[in-house]
Amino acid sequence: MRISSQQVFDTGVRHITNAQSGVARAQEEISAGRRVLSPADDPAAAALELGVRQEQARLAQYGRNADLAEAELQQQEAQLEAVESIMMRVHELALQAGNGSLSANERAAIVAELDQAGEQLVALFNTQSAYGDYLFAGFSGEAPPFVQDGAGRVDYAGDDGARRLAAAPGLALQSRNSGRELFVDIPAAASTFVTRAAPGNAGSGAISVGRVVDQAAWDAVYPDDLVVRFGVPPGTYSVDRIDHATGAASSVLGPQPYTDGEPLTLTVGGAEVRILGSHAAGDEFVLQASSTQPLIATVQRLAEGLRTLPDTEAGAAERARVVAQALGDIDLAQQSVSGGRASIGPRLNQLDDLRAEHSALGLIGDELLSDMVDLDYTEAASRLSFQSFVLQAAQQSLAKIANLSLFDFLR
Repeated sequence: MRISSQQVFDTGVRHITNAQSGVARAQEEISAGRRVLSPADDPAAAALELGVRQEQARLAQYGRNADLAEAELQQQEAQLEAVESIMMRVHELALQAGNGSLSANERAAIVAELDQAGEQLVALFNTQSAYGDYLFAGFSGEAPPFVQDGAGRVDYAGDDGARRLAAAPGLALQSRNSGRELFVDIPAAASTFVTRAAPGNAGSGAISVGRVVDQAAWDAVYPDDLVVRFGVPPGTYSVDRIDHATGAASSVLGPQPYTDGEPLTLTVGGAEVRILGSHAAGDEFVLQASSTQPLIATVQRLAEGLRTLPDTEAGAAERARVVAQALGDIDLAQQSVSGGRASIGPRLNQLDDLRAEHSALGLIGDELLSDMVDLDYTEAASRLSFQSFVLQAAQQSLAKIANLSLFDFLR
């Protein structure tokens, strides 16, 4: 077989090119720190890496969700602790108010502090999170959940939604409690009522939170509701009783005259309420029978009882009843808030456990990636040294071959 000079040169160049590719490959692997630079290098390892990377991304998202849930739970716990502190002070004030030897000025000071406690509670109930939404509003976090009207009554405008965040596969951890659960649906010490204005009212009237002034009389009404209707006939109001089972209405108080725009204090069926503002014909206000009492209503009703009861023997007896009932309601409210706060601890502990689990899974993924796609630097350095040696030898061989000529053998 004849070998031409061109074949000699081509072979030499090919060996040098191959050696350069080997050196470049080793250098690239060392620079990247990876054995698998493209899926073609090891399809099975590349597919495994993709799956592990996706799982690690999910774990990272779960970690961010856990951090957010922890921040919200810690903020909620701090607010509930503040509510507990205020309720403890309200309890102390109720005990002080039960002292029959207090002067009118001393009771007025207690009422003023109770009013201030109510304002502080509403502010805490309307706490905003770090993201600007309202912490206790359920899913309706864009607006304050607790709204006070012109008569001082506080309504819950949020919903019952419980915020949850995905903290692990198949696990959505509750990061918030709704204000209704914590501060509204609290068992009452005795049958009571909540007040509200009918949605279709056209006037500017508002109804106070009210209070039970004759428990036996209200027990005789419960569980039926009372409805105050204005303007039928014009210039009058009337009170109907709505049967809880059938919805049928029966008259409790016939048409009574009133002066529009002036406060109306109404005592009916053992309940007392104040209705303020101007009323259009057909406006209605409901005294809805209830076995629960909002926390803020407990404070307001205690303050209202102490504010309005006279310094008489009958007033003192009624004041003692108001204080005794308030103490029972305060205990139940404290239990509700404490229960909500106690439920946060297990969730925080669960987050700690999930973080530890995610950390362990992340380490397993890192080890798997290291075994499958990461570079063995010792082997790569040795291979780079060998490829460099091969390249040098190929270059020197080609240089010597290129200098060969038949004239070198002529004597």
